Amino acid sequence: MPDSNTSPPRAPASDWPSDGLEAQPACPVCATADRQLAHPALVDGIFFCAPGRWQMFRCQGCGCGYLDPRPTPATIGLAYASYYTHSTTPEPRWLSDASFLGRRLPSWRNGYLNRRFRHLRRQPSSALGGRLAPLFPYARDFAERDVRHLPPPGAEARLLDIGCGDGNFLRIAEAIGYRAEGLEFDPQATAAACAQGLTVHQGGLPDTGLPGGTYDAVTLSQVIEHVHDPRHALAECLRLLKPGGTLWVATPNMDAQGHARFGPHWRGLEPPRHLVLFTADALLRACTEAGFRNLSLKPIGPVSAWFLDASNRIRTGTAHRTGTPPLLTERLAAIWMDWRAFRDPRRGEELIVVGNRPLA
Repeated sequence: MPDSNTSPPRAPASDWPSDGLEAQPACPVCATADRQLAHPALVDGIFFCAPGRWQMFRCQGCGCGYLDPRPTPATIGLAYASYYTHSTTPEPRWLSDASFLGRRLPSWRNGYLNRRFRHLRRQPSSALGGRLAPLFPYARDFAERDVRHLPPPGAEARLLDIGCGDGNFLRIAEAIGYRAEGLEFDPQATAAACAQGLTVHQGGLPDTGLPGGTYDAVTLSQVIEHVHDPRHALAECLRLLKPGGTLWVATPNMDAQGHARFGPHWRGLEPPRHLVLFTADALLRACTEAGFRNLSLKPIGPVSAWFLDASNRIRTGTAHRTGTPPLLTERLAAIWMDWRAFRDPRRGEELIVVGNRPLA
């Protein structure tokens, strides 16, 4: 971690191995070849471990952004050499704790969720949480994000979290009554989760190797943008679900306000780990073509402050520096961005889509 007396770290100057690249001449979401260059020379300014400079194109058909050329499936692991540190904290981390009300009124959040899920017994808890939820839409949206907008589970309902990391959400899913399992490509994360007694399978999309028609819910948080074939990945999610089962997907938004503001420094780009960035219409279309129905966009909660701070750190080369409070102007900008995203989820820093496998 750099301090104020050291030069900021820079992305490696070396190139990606030439035999580890593949061309992507058409959009991996809609197959349209018509495109425009969006970013000519992206670098890894977050973890500083992925060599090379990367071109991102914007599809003129569906609006998605995608890398061309991009790492091959065999070499993409080079981009994860210094990826997330996988914790072994046995208690689940609730995303809403990062919000203003979440820090000050966790009993409100817990009361709301305890009312939603009869198996949940979070403390401290206030009964007012459930009754006053319509008066605090931001807090309610963040609480719903904590539980991924899932319905209350039936008896023996099973959930699969794809890309589960160290299993944080598996602990939350178990707390609200699901029989939770994870699928994780990273062996370090898999080992950390299994050491905590969680059920985690080693593997990834699009070929999971898991039996079809097994799960009542499949969730993917910040996963679909990492896969080489997102259409095949969504089709696999449909196969894994029981008829009527729920799909939940969260991914960075190519049309985010922060992307327009920060350009190549926006946190959601994360080259070359993020191979494709969806727009709202493209994600809804891809899910529909995979066979999902009853699709809807969900509010993401007040996440703009985190994206603004992270993007500023990328722009200034201080991605790993901590302890600098955001400026008042940035805090006000984040509030405005959150409000616009609340009114129109297509403008949020992330997209959340929920849908179902048809009953027949």
